[in-house]
Amino acid sequence: MINAPGCSIPLPAGRLKPKNVTLLSFNARGLTNNMVKLDQCTKEYGIDIVLVQETLLKPNRPKSCTLTGYVQLHTDRTDAPLGGTAIYYKRSLQCCPIDLPTLSNIEATGCRLAMTGHRTLVIVSIYLSPSKKLLRSDIEALLTLGDAVILFGDFNCKHTDWGCTVSNPGGNKLAKLSRKLKFDIVAPLTPTHYSDDLVSRPSTIDIAITKEIVLNVDCIEQIYRLVSQPSRSLKEVDTPALNTIPDVIETTDEIDSSIGALTNHIRTVVKKCSREVPASVDCRKLPADAFELLRAKNAALRLAYAYPLERIGPERGLSNVV
Repeated sequence: MINAPGCSIPLPAGRLKPKNVTLLSFNARGLTNNMVKLDQCTKEYGIDIVLVQETLLKPNRPKSCTLTGYVQLHTDRTDAPLGGTAIYYKRSLQCCPIDLPTLSNIEATGCRLAMTGHRTLVIVSIYLSPSKKLLRSDIEALLTLGDAVILFGDFNCKHTDWGCTVSNPGGNKLAKLSRKLKFDIVAPLTPTHYSDDLVSRPSTIDIAITKEIVLNVDCIEQIYRLVSQPSRSLKEVDTPALNTIPDVIETTDEIDSSIGALTNHIRTVVKKCSREVPASVDCRKLPADAFELLRAKNAALRLAYAYPLERIGPERGLSNVV
């Protein structure tokens, strides 16, 4: 057994010190129901370390949601429902859990990874609830965990610097902190969050904060098959009236019934999507003051046509007013 600096448990000898590492950040919105596709994704993409947010796990089930070939670390939210973070790292890696400082608003789980050709990495899974503020003290405490730090996860911070259409207070603060505390923000090129309503635009809230990292972490690629958040803004479209039409029409009776079903469906849709519009506007519905203006305008026009040179100024002014 060997002791790795900063690790809370000793490490067995013979573990790997990789030259590069592949990280996956995943906002699960409930880890239990997503383990199958998470397992498939780690195998397909060769993921070394998985960082999970909104696990919804509880301390009374410490061994739930295990991943074959990985060590699981998780920090559960005990004072309220939802939330929670987790990390899975390959058993073959020279990696270990680390004790995190007390944080006010950020939920986090961290590990320390020994590398070849690079300083030891501190990797932390981050979740900041949208109902809580981003605090400088939390970010500073996490960045002091090591010489090379990666904070990766769901910050719920929006800013135009990383592709959002608008910035929120958390995003503005994080952008300012990046300049003051001298860390980098790495974001994917496409949005990571699609709101449940039709009004809000897609945004990028799943980002990485890196400090003193010399590895190539300039690009984050999205894995669309691993989307835990259903896009509720896309409604299911179904046409029950057309479900009676057979896939293969063989008889004249089936032709007639299919034509009838399609015709009735079109009529129903047209009726629901149409509204009556009056062909013309009844001038008798105009208010009395509008009638007075129209009469004055018509009288002025008649007078202007009769005496174009003498009365052109006042009548043109009245015409413009009307």
